[in-house]
Amino acid sequence: MIDDEAAMGENIQRMLRSPDIAVTAFADPVKGLAEALAKPPDLLLLDMRMPGIPGEEVFRQLHAAHPGLRIVFLTAFGSVEGAVLAMRNGAFDYLQKPFKREDLLLAVQRALSHAHLEREVEKLKGRLEALGEGDHPQSRSAAMLEQTEKCRRAAATDATVLILGESGTGKEVMARYIHSQSRWKNGSFVPVECSAMPASLIESELFGYERGAFTGAERMKKGLIESADGGTLFLDEIGDLNVEMQTRLFRFAEERELRRLGGLTPLHVECRILCATNQDLPAKIKAGTFREELFYRLGVVTVKLPPLRERAEDIPHLARLFLERFARRYGKSLSASPHFYEALLRKPWPGNIRQLKNVMENLVVLHPGGVLEPSDLPDDLPLKEAAANLSTLPWKEARERYLASFELSYAQALLARCDGNLSAAAREAGVDRKTFYALLRREKDPHAGE
Repeated sequence: MIDDEAAMGENIQRMLRSPDIAVTAFADPVKGLAEALAKPPDLLLLDMRMPGIPGEEVFRQLHAAHPGLRIVFLTAFGSVEGAVLAMRNGAFDYLQKPFKREDLLLAVQRALSHAHLEREVEKLKGRLEALGEGDHPQSRSAAMLEQTEKCRRAAATDATVLILGESGTGKEVMARYIHSQSRWKNGSFVPVECSAMPASLIESELFGYERGAFTGAERMKKGLIESADGGTLFLDEIGDLNVEMQTRLFRFAEERELRRLGGLTPLHVECRILCATNQDLPAKIKAGTFREELFYRLGVVTVKLPPLRERAEDIPHLARLFLERFARRYGKSLSASPHFYEALLRKPWPGNIRQLKNVMENLVVLHPGGVLEPSDLPDDLPLKEAAANLSTLPWKEARERYLASFELSYAQALLARCDGNLSAAAREAGVDRKTFYALLRREKDPHAGE
């Protein structure tokens, strides 16, 4: 507690005395602020009007350093408006002096329960990540790990991030990872599927509307952007928005203000903006179907997720994670042979991680238990496109194609046996990591690594 009246501190210590609660009172706000900055408590009771340094300034510094700290203001009659404003900016609650012991106990119990729940959520998140079911992207690919590290660094700022990649490469998982690592993590993560909303509804869904804005608008409705206040707005498939909506979105991204449909009063919304698309936005800019200024405004940081076919080391790794996850979920005792993982490497995976996940869940659901073998894979899952008939090619080119095919098959089989661990596979092959990676790339370029 920080209150310049020492008697108030002693009084509250007496009212809250119990085996479960320890109360430290500071009559000097400067010392109290220094202590709370160094060792943030579960709850801070903070007087609004103090000499030397006002409660609002103590709150500002603490909230900037420890956004999750619960702060309850103690206010006199004339400072209630300031306390309400502080709550809008992140304070937990306020009590108006003089207050009853019951009111104090209720506010403290609410705040401490909130702190306890947050700790439990963090524990559960840790357990889920340990089980491979958290929001952290799972990968052993150097290219993917590089993009994940890029996202981790960007998450520490409020910069907008544009995530590029084919469908199913994990763009939303990466967006949730950025959210979980940012200062907005305690707020809502609001995903918006831009391609799924009809053009006639997208404006009202994004920006909301006032009562009477159009026929059938019988009540005010917040839009999805407004719902992300204090959290993260994730605009998936941003390339599908029409130019008119792009203009409104650009204005919001610049000013962080919006007007509901039929409304006159601008509303301020503070949130993190993340976007994703599988489209070629520079090509759409040239075609006049995507605004160039919006592209640069949303893509302060641009991340490109590689497709699964370029992350061969991730195929057995992710497949094993999905197998363990779904076996737990459906109560199955199931494992997979090395030949099964080798067979997965021979598939093209045009649907990327989403397709692999779907296949693994399907196998777990239908399999009676035991060991998965290549024969368990669905018949409609095609092999990678076969090379052209070598006899129709000149000898030198046919030889190159044959060697490339052998090297690729050898590298994939060894990688599967090593559970997708590129370094371990390279050691077993007796080559360095770079050379082994080149063998995995032979399918794309027969001359890779030469």
